[in-house]
Amino acid sequence: MFYLIVILCVTISNAYYGSEYYAEWQTGVDNSISKQDQFLFPTYPMRFSSQVIFSRRFSVCPQVLLMHEEIQWSRGRNINYQTYVSDVTIFGFNINYVIWGPAVVPILSVRWVALVDDQVEIQYVHYQEKDLYLLSQGFGARSQDFMISYYPRYPAPKITAFIVGADFEIFNSLFTSVRIQMGIPTSNSMDVRFLTRDFCHVRSLYVAYFISNNYLTLAGSVGAYYSTYNQFLDNQNRQTIRAQKFSRLVPSIYSLDPAYNILAQGISGFDIHSYAGSAYLRVAAESMINQSQIYTLVYGTRGDTVLTYMQASYILHPPGIPYHYYYKNYDWIVTKDDQIILEETIEQEKKINELNKK
Repeated sequence: MFYLIVILCVTISNAYYGSEYYAEWQTGVDNSISKQDQFLFPTYPMRFSSQVIFSRRFSVCPQVLLMHEEIQWSRGRNINYQTYVSDVTIFGFNINYVIWGPAVVPILSVRWVALVDDQVEIQYVHYQEKDLYLLSQGFGARSQDFMISYYPRYPAPKITAFIVGADFEIFNSLFTSVRIQMGIPTSNSMDVRFLTRDFCHVRSLYVAYFISNNYLTLAGSVGAYYSTYNQFLDNQNRQTIRAQKFSRLVPSIYSLDPAYNILAQGISGFDIHSYAGSAYLRVAAESMINQSQIYTLVYGTRGDTVLTYMQASYILHPPGIPYHYYYKNYDWIVTKDDQIILEETIEQEKKINELNKK
């Protein structure tokens, strides 16, 4: 009898709201590597683990996504580093750092996103030297194509990628360069292209892929080259951050409780002069305020870094504290503690950032 009552309740709920969507999201930043002596004067290989404790425990074991918000390495040396996740529970997980050298990595800031969401899939792919046979040797502009596959439950997925580890051989190369180009996703796969140039040999690449089918989750990548019209990459002014800004509208649901929005961004490509100065890259987001529907991504460099190209990727999700989302066609009803707190309509012919509040 108990089972019959539960089934009846779900049926009534679906009849009124349509399909139900429930998600738990949390995010944070780990700044464990920040110019301590052990990283300024390292002994290789260096292995380090940082424990992350969730502010709220999850209902089930979550998926965890990593991305690098800030990194610096010394000039003129091969770079070999990697970050990965282990020991994931409902209470927390470990971020593992491995630096093989010889380049010194005194700064490495890692943003993490932990989530329980049926509409999201996270994949980590390690491309090794034998896979990157076109990029791990030769010279000049080179590219190599791959494909990622995912469950065919995503009719129109949103996909973005982050570089979370790499091995660059830059002997005789003026530039340390890697870039990710993503194709048009289908319901079960997407083409991916990696690019490099000069004598930069990409011997290993560790990429984190984020795949989502949720209407309210936004994801994408942006990038910019140095030019006479875009001089934020120039190194003439070494005293300040030289940054590029990217802004986009988000649905009004992001203004419910902006302090709890998931604003995650990380590095997904760069082209840096190998010998002119140390390499420094940073990605950040400007804080959203009440009633704000603008997300602003800031990415760039500082100091003596000569940066000719930079690419950043981002993931946005409404307040991460547990909400229930109901949708029927393009109607959204958001509830918390059984109270309706927001109703929105997404018109079929409009983009998601053109939501109209009822």
